[in-house]
Amino acid sequence: MRIPSTQLEPHLSKGLARFYLLFGSEALLIEEGSDRIRVAAQANGFSEVIRYSVGIDFEWQELRDQSQTLSLFSRQRLIEIRVPSGRLGEGGTAALLDFLAEPTPDTVLMVLMGRLDKRTQSSRWFKAAETAGVVIDARPVSLQQLPQWIDRRLRAHDILPAREVSDRLAYYVEGNLLAASQEVAKLSLLLGPAAKLDLQTLEAIVADHARFSVFTLVDACLGGDVTRSVRVLGGLRREGTDASLVLWALVREVRSMVTISRHLCEGRSRQTVYRQCGVWSSRSPLVTAALARHRPNFWTGLRARLLLAEQAIKGRTRVVGGPWLELERILLRICGINGLWFKS
Repeated sequence: MRIPSTQLEPHLSKGLARFYLLFGSEALLIEEGSDRIRVAAQANGFSEVIRYSVGIDFEWQELRDQSQTLSLFSRQRLIEIRVPSGRLGEGGTAALLDFLAEPTPDTVLMVLMGRLDKRTQSSRWFKAAETAGVVIDARPVSLQQLPQWIDRRLRAHDILPAREVSDRLAYYVEGNLLAASQEVAKLSLLLGPAAKLDLQTLEAIVADHARFSVFTLVDACLGGDVTRSVRVLGGLRREGTDASLVLWALVREVRSMVTISRHLCEGRSRQTVYRQCGVWSSRSPLVTAALARHRPNFWTGLRARLLLAEQAIKGRTRVVGGPWLELERILLRICGINGLWFKS
């Protein structure tokens, strides 16, 4: 049986299988899935845990020996095997096929892997795992799915978020599930149980973090707020924030604006383009304002100026006033102020 990671908990509530394979590109989902299986195994009397990590010198005979030998400490055990490379080799393939053909009632085997290509997923051992055990696919959470994923996670931590909160957190973490998980855990500690979380509270909590302040900066210049843009940029500089972090946020946003402008010029609907590009409802007025302020070729041309700023930050070229003033000029141009460029 093959299930997405979101279905693991309902599956475990119905009983424990004797074999689990967790794989995929989302390491966080794999780790959380393995934690749930360990808890379920413990609750079902599998109190002993034996762990292996497969390297070039690993002997797969260890699996056979453990699964066939009675434990001195517990009648039932969980054997956990991590395969970082995702390659079993001949020995691993044979050992897994043997276990899947004759699983022992007092042993649960859990195999953890990373991303597996289509060829591996079509292999004999993988098909046997799907037939005789449970395969958990830790699929990536898409940009469109991320706000819902964050919303569920907030509610699981007893936080009641306003609708725009999950959208804003999704924008902040840019698809990084681990970062999203860490922020939710931090919010849970700061807010306490049964807390209501609105956008103003969220921004007040993350305001002192440079990583999130750069997003505030980007939003200010998209909205054409000159005073706020200059103030936030100055604050980041005084706090010792690396200029490359500000540049990274600007490059990220300009790339998105180039894509959005192109799709809109192709005649696609604004709602569809915004959804596909991850422009959530709380940010759509800012993006719309910036698009109305500049022609599409502005965003394309701005990339050359960002490249110049990058070279200045790395010390490979000189610009009038230095890298920080160049970043300020870029921000002000996005705000709609013209005539700021200087020749280097």
